[in-house]
Amino acid sequence: MNSCRDKLLSYVPIANFIADMNGQRAEALIHDISDYDHSIIYITPNRITGRKVGGSLTGYAIRIINEKAFENSDYIVNYLGRLDHDNLILRSSTYFIKDSGRLIGLMCVNVDITEQVRAVKIIEESMNVDQAGSNPNETFVMSTDELIRKIIDKRTLYREIEELSAVDKRSIVAELLSYDAFMVKGTMPLVASLLNVSSQTVYRYINEVKKSRKNRNAKIQTEPEAVWQSKSCPKGYLQKSRR
Repeated sequence: MNSCRDKLLSYVPIANFIADMNGQRAEALIHDISDYDHSIIYITPNRITGRKVGGSLTGYAIRIINEKAFENSDYIVNYLGRLDHDNLILRSSTYFIKDSGRLIGLMCVNVDITEQVRAVKIIEESMNVDQAGSNPNETFVMSTDELIRKIIDKRTLYREIEELSAVDKRSIVAELLSYDAFMVKGTMPLVASLLNVSSQTVYRYINEVKKSRKNRNAKIQTEPEAVWQSKSCPKGYLQKSRR
């Protein structure tokens, strides 16, 4: 048994290293599992849980021993723990200390992350945004010039301007129209230059897009009546009722 205790105590420098690495709000303990009721044989000076040498295993530690978690892994890391009497939230990890494959002890590390958890909650509450959609509804840019360049750069990410078809360029103009970009003086020649076309061509694209949208809106407005005539009324009924 002394050889097991010596092996367990050989982990003391590692326990001190881990605790110091994580700062003053961290502690590391070494347990000898030969005595569950008095298992703690070492604890680092930063005793955030208030435990002492001679203390017992926790219920969770006993459970993972009984479940033989050590047979499939050398450690369990980053599970949450709580210290109810101080209302602390802990990030805990357990390393299984073995001797020729036989479990003889545990090295447990507890880091107090209470303030970090509270900070994250405050940040989430202060953001107060709808995260249901993956795409932002609004992009803030410095100027119309930047907006134009941003849209064109997005469309030419994998292609050169010369590779764009007339349909591609008209689509870019349509997107710019959606942002009312052409309401700003000087937009027409800038877009023409970036798309490598004439201002007259850009003007033609604008008219084509507006005409297409107008026709589409007109179709949407008249379609319900057409459907109603064809599906809800006998042939010729509507014409007779209007006489």
